[in-house]
Amino acid sequence: MGKPIRPTKKTDRELFRLINKMLSNGEYFFKRHAKSRQKDRAIRDLEVLDILEGKRNRNRHRNKRKDKYEIGNEDWNYCIEGNNLDKKKMRIIISFENGMIPIITVMWIE
Repeated sequence: MGKPIRPTKKTDRELFRLINKMLSNGEYFFKRHAKSRQKDRAIRDLEVLDILEGKRNRNRHRNKRKDKYEIGNEDWNYCIEGNNLDKKKMRIIISFENGMIPIITVMWIE
């Protein structure tokens, strides 16, 4: 048995196009870990979704240095960052699996 094949990392354009399409179709879910972190850090679903959707003044961008591949996963974990309405910076880790976007974790960043 050979080494598992690592999936190709999406370009920014591919990533954001896919995120926009899947979010508008409701093809996403918050993993238990993300829900727990949201509760701990007082982060609302809407704040996360606004950044992922690239809403106005949210400064959505990708932090490629924080993208990571974990063996056995269907795709890479992608790091999306942006601001909430109060200009607080947030980091969101997502992936793609079974035709859905699992939102893996969310955190405030300094």
